[in-house]
This record gives sequence, structure tokens and C-alpha cells, in this order.
Amino acid sequence: MSPTSSSATLLPCGMKMKFIDYFDRISIIHLPERADRYEALERELKSIDIDVQHPKVRIPFAPRPDDACGFTSKGVYGNFLSHYNILKEALDDKLGPILVLEDDAIFSRRMAREQEQLVHSLGHNPWDICFLGHSLNKELKGLPHGLIPHSAEFRWAHCYAVHPRILPRLVTYLEANAENPAGHPRGGKMYIDGCYNLFRRFNPDVVALVSNPVLSVQRGSPSSLNNRPWYEGPKFGRMLVGLARSVRDELWRRTGLHYPPIHPR
Repeated sequence: MSPTSSSATLLPCGMKMKFIDYFDRISIIHLPERADRYEALERELKSIDIDVQHPKVRIPFAPRPDDACGFTSKGVYGNFLSHYNILKEALDDKLGPILVLEDDAIFSRRMAREQEQLVHSLGHNPWDICFLGHSLNKELKGLPHGLIPHSAEFRWAHCYAVHPRILPRLVTYLEANAENPAGHPRGGKMYIDGCYNLFRRFNPDVVALVSNPVLSVQRGSPSSLNNRPWYEGPKFGRMLVGLARSVRDELWRRTGLHYPPIHPR
């Protein structure tokens, strides 16, 4: 195995830490006009003992490109740039491990209860990328609980951690992805989760962990990346859909038994 994935970020012996202690930065991808998502994420972060006003928490400028530049939409391109900029700044700032969140992330009660164990696992085991949020479900049945290596492709890149060892290679790959034409064999102008799937495929030495069970999913809310579906048009329809999503999200938070379907991005 290459030096990139040969060691963990070791914690002092016996020291218990939470996410806010372990990560050098927690970066949130957020569009200023989505006040609904900001308020909801503020509550979610409190559930895992993170104050959105903490100095380690950053909400960087969200790019709003005038053109899709070959991506499927301007929103998808802007989202890609947000992820890229966060990683590039972490590399330039020579940070340690970082946590990246999109503003529609919600967290299970299990994530709140077990964050010290999760940090201990990250601090005492080798890893390069760790996806706390993902769309894997049945693929993980029968596997150990916790943070485990897994090579399956999945959707969502809304809650993940990155180790500084892998940042140079990851940033370089995203730069190439933005330059390549759509459909390029090594990836070109893709959704960010597709980029991560291909990056892992082309770099099999990278230690990619996923949480089992999944600890974060995307809150049911209107998409900022593409056009909204027809049922989110009329006010009454939006109210009913919003209520149904809230019930579904809370059921998942508490039980983890109802895995929300992938909603339009």
C-alpha cells in the first residue's frame, strides 16, 4: 500500500474527542437564499455538539456560475466548484482532517450517541476518505457496524471527511474532471458523487471508509441543482410534500429503519 494510506491521524492515548475537536475545519456548502436549509442544519449540528458559530465551522462563498460549462446544469457546476474550492483551500492552508457538509444533511441519533467512538476509529485506523453519508443500504447488511472499507459505488456526497494525505491527488483529479469533456473515460463534468466514485475506482490504494449503518442522509427539501418537480409548484402541494418529508426524515433519524428514497438533486 502506498504511503498515502499507510497511517492514521493518531490521538493521544486515552483522549476522548468529538467531531469539533478532531477536525481542523468543518466546511458547509450553502446558498445564502436557502434560509430554510441553514436553520435546519443549525439544529442538526447542535445535535452533534457543533455550534455553527464555532471558529472551525466555515460557510465559504458559494459559486454561482453564469454558464453550465458542459455540466448538466449551472447548479451542478456550482456545487462541483463548492466541493473543489473547499478541498483546494484545505490543501493550501495545510489543514489536518476536514469534514465537508452540504446544507441539507441530517444526522441519525446514532451519530450523536457514537461520535466519540467514530472519532476514536478515525484516530486509530488508516483512512483517506470517510463517507458518513451515502446511499448504501442492502450492500452493507451482514457487515460489521462502524466505519468500514467498501468499494461499492453510491450516490450522495453530502457528509464526508477527507484526510490531508489524499488532498493533493484528489484536488488534481477534480481539476482534470472539470477540464475533461462529459463522457470522458476518466470522468468529465460530473456530479460530485460520480467524481468520487471514479476517483476511488482509479485509485484502488485509497482507503475509503463508509459508515455502517449510514449516519447521514439528505433532508427532504426542494433541490437547488435542478428544476423542481411538478408537485412542488402549488402552495398546498408544497405544504403536503414538506410535511411528508419532515415525518420521513424524523422517522429515519430516530430508527434508521426507513431509508429515504433518493429525491431529485
